[in-house]
Formats: sequence, C-alpha cells, structure tokens
Amino acid sequence: MNTEKLERGNILAKSLIPKVDALLCSHRHTNESVGEYLNSLSKCDKEFDSKFTQLLKETKQRLQKEFDEL
Repeated sequence: MNTEKLERGNILAKSLIPKVDALLCSHRHTNESVGEYLNSLSKCDKEFDSKFTQLLKETKQRLQKEFDEL
C-alpha cells in the first residue's frame, strides 16, 4: 500500500466516516458541530462537496419557486 492510500485510509477512518455517522444522528449535536462536520466533509471529499452544492442549489430553486407562487 502506498503512502497516499494509507493517508487517505486514515482520513476516512478517523475523520470522515465518524463525521458522517455524527451527521446521521444530527439531532444530538449543536449547529456548530454540524457545520464543522459539513465543512470538513466538503474540504476532504470533492464528490460530497459537488453533490452537496447541487443539493443546495436545487433546494434554493424549489423554495424560490414555492415563494414566487405564493
């Protein structure tokens, strides 16, 4: 196993996977910790960042449409 894979494995096991687990139980955490978890995931996982950004854009569009229809 090369050094890059080992480092990535450590990041996954010690940081990202526990943060995802924590977000799945986000009702137990403060807004600050949820924000920290999302920030860490966005910085370390480009696919998460891309999909999360897309989700936010779609949510904003849906809410704006609902507002405009009122």
